Amino acid sequence: MSRTSIIAADLIHASKLGTFCLRGQEKGSALWNIQWEPGVDAKIKQENGRIYFIFVDEAIYKIGCSECKGGMKTTFAFYKGGLGGSPSLRTFGIHLLIHEQLEANKKVELYGIWNESIQVPVKGLFGEQQDTIFPSIKSMEDKCRNEYKNVYGKYPPWNFQENGEQWPHNIQTKYKAQVQQRGCSNKKSIDFNGINEIKEIQKLEGLEDLE
Repeated sequence: MSRTSIIAADLIHASKLGTFCLRGQEKGSALWNIQWEPGVDAKIKQENGRIYFIFVDEAIYKIGCSECKGGMKTTFAFYKGGLGGSPSLRTFGIHLLIHEQLEANKKVELYGIWNESIQVPVKGLFGEQQDTIFPSIKSMEDKCRNEYKNVYGKYPPWNFQENGEQWPHNIQTKYKAQVQQRGCSNKKSIDFNGINEIKEIQKLEGLEDLE
């Protein structure tokens, strides 16, 4: 029987890592936090390549990958800091999209899969040795995205680039405002929530262009 939907329980290789939640009154520009699952501290710091899935009410909204140092925890520290520094439109936009879903009382969760090491023969000038390597994470990402597309006919809703779609107009508008106000002051007046709030911008350097 062909599959007609995908829920979290269908991801036999994935682990639930955490749940997104709205922030309180802490300082900083981030609009949400992640409540990590008990016992995942070592896993979210693994530095081998990783696939992440953002679920909204049991539906996959985003499939991405990362190989940055610091593991999954650092990957989502970049997303969490998406309103400060010099983020890409993708990093900035995903931050706001997560916030919109939380504001709508949706359940937003994070799942992950890691690639595993394999033994391969490595040839040199005079001999050959067995080395431990990690396969390309892009191959895993492509497989996950294509399996999703085989079920739904397109990629997840927040995989805009892969779907050949533009980011929502409100996200693009807010991103342009953020870019225009970069470097002017440590405090910016940007209407991220539909009201004019003062957000203290965290200066995060070296943000990667996340998938």
